[in-house]
Amino acid sequence: MALRLWLAHFALTGGSILSPPRWRRLATGSIRPAGWLQTQMQLQASALTSHLPLFWDNVRNTSWLGGNADNVGGIHESTPYWLNGAVPLALQLQDEDLLQTVEKYIEGILDRQTQEGWLGPDTDKTDFWSRYPFLMAMVQYHEALPGGPRRKRIEEAALGFFSAMRRRLEGGVPLTVWSSFRTHDLIWTIHYFLDVLQESAEPSVLRDLAAFAARLHSQGFDWTGLWYNASSFAKEAVVNTSMQTHGVNNAQAVKSGVVWSRQSGNAPAGWAETWLAWEQLQRYHGQPNGAFSADEHLAGRMPSRGTELCVVVESMWSLALASQLAPGDEEAVLALDALESLAFNALPGSLSEDLWSHPYLQFANSYEAVSNEPDHIWGHDGDQSAMYGLAPNYECCTSNFHQGYPKFAGSLFFEDLGQQQLISAVWAPSVVNATVGRAHVELRTSYPFNSSVEYWIRNDEPFTLKVRIPKFLRTSTSTRFVRVDGHTVKAEETAGFLHLSIPAAAERLAVKIDFVMAPSVQRSEAQGVSVYFGPLLLALDLNEQWQLVQRYTFNAADWNTTAALAWRLAMPHSPRLGTPRLSMPGPRPMASSDCPVALEATLLAVPPSAWPIQHGAPGPVNGTCRAGEQVQRTLLAYGCTSIRISALPVAEEEPLIV
Repeated sequence: MALRLWLAHFALTGGSILSPPRWRRLATGSIRPAGWLQTQMQLQASALTSHLPLFWDNVRNTSWLGGNADNVGGIHESTPYWLNGAVPLALQLQDEDLLQTVEKYIEGILDRQTQEGWLGPDTDKTDFWSRYPFLMAMVQYHEALPGGPRRKRIEEAALGFFSAMRRRLEGGVPLTVWSSFRTHDLIWTIHYFLDVLQESAEPSVLRDLAAFAARLHSQGFDWTGLWYNASSFAKEAVVNTSMQTHGVNNAQAVKSGVVWSRQSGNAPAGWAETWLAWEQLQRYHGQPNGAFSADEHLAGRMPSRGTELCVVVESMWSLALASQLAPGDEEAVLALDALESLAFNALPGSLSEDLWSHPYLQFANSYEAVSNEPDHIWGHDGDQSAMYGLAPNYECCTSNFHQGYPKFAGSLFFEDLGQQQLISAVWAPSVVNATVGRAHVELRTSYPFNSSVEYWIRNDEPFTLKVRIPKFLRTSTSTRFVRVDGHTVKAEETAGFLHLSIPAAAERLAVKIDFVMAPSVQRSEAQGVSVYFGPLLLALDLNEQWQLVQRYTFNAADWNTTAALAWRLAMPHSPRLGTPRLSMPGPRPMASSDCPVALEATLLAVPPSAWPIQHGAPGPVNGTCRAGEQVQRTLLAYGCTSIRISALPVAEEEPLIV
């Protein structure tokens, strides 16, 4: 049906294959991290991203280069996952050693492409899925290359694979499980090459590519009709599992509506599908850190249920695409709000401060993360899922988390060439070389750890700087005062954005925006109360204790992490919060011992009987609970903690003094 509808649309539009995206992505490497973000990404590069090819068999001895590893569960995803993050990381950091490593893998894989056009190992004719992340890595690599034979080689390799896969589908090989539920990852890459080849390829090649994408859309799982808009959508923790209850599938599916809208030509309808997906996931499974729970499968709103690291990074990529492909600013700003929350909370909250280890699952509420937990609250993963380690529970997150920071950095700015606008989508320290205005822009800030942003700009031509205002700053007042070229001006906020005219000039401090961040308390019927500072979720400092379980090569290790301080604390009905202590991010920006944001709070002790343990985790926090004496405790940025309490119960009106 979708294929027939697209062919009809193609005929009616006179052969226009894809609608142009409202905003243009800048080529990978055009946006580089700076400040604390650069430090965090350099930590990642010097840790697992650069070392996996040296000692971890799934990458070092990968089947993609003729080895016998990277075939867990019959799929070959580890090396493509790793490349999907290592490629942009190397380009954004201009890390020559890492770039040489990824180029060695890319060239080696392309050298092994078959005459049929198949890429990668071919042990299972239906294993289409693991090619999807490899092709996304190729897109990012291709973007950064100048015109020439290497760029041409990637185009030919992609076209060869698309032809091979199309012939298999036409020959009766089905889209199965992962390849069906994640179809739009591949459609996105097809659309990229359609854009690239639009001026140079024969019309028949372009039509075949678009028809192939339409076939994939038609044969892939109908996420909107059969899940997000269906009465069967899971509204509580899943017991009976299926592919549509799988957390990572859902995170990737969020993008499906906006991705397909470029080919359907209906951006509002595509956005509606994407945002319905995200709203459903948040309404019934959302967590205080901005993610949704999925301890393998959707797990409800209890803060002690887990979220897989892969869910976080795939959600971030889906939301970045949703913002770029949204039909208007009102929609784009919603996706950027959600992306910011994940990037500043859930992503660092699922990585160790040195980025050498991670848990399979993170929790908004937890008092320990240890190995061998046979009595655990999560529903569908193994006993090692909470521990910080090299590859706890399952290998996918070890290779897939690498895309989180690089793709976030690549989404800090977009362009609107028609309007000559440079869109500053999320505040984070960065440097961008833009097409509009032929501008070089440095965003100097420590946000979200401070309350000022500066745009240092050198531009040959005038352009409009379009600045998203974070959600916590958007109010009913649409006028705010900012400094533009040294002068205070009134700027109207429209649909969450400021529009600032930047005349051509030599390098200078062109725009400065100062703002106020204050602690706020958000209440939820299902999740008690959580404290935020601007976009940052704050969490109880438990004075984490780390004990080595197993050492691997280099600095990779498994750890048990436990709390040295009491975790049973409640928020008074009238919260008593101090003034946040802010400091510059250090050499480990997300270290608990040197967290850039700390806040003292007056809390109330809770007896064990009022907040019992449930399957090795803090029990529910909905409703009120009995509480005792006052306790002064420190709250830290959630991303600086590895175990934490970020959703607290509310004390009863009259605390019980013990």
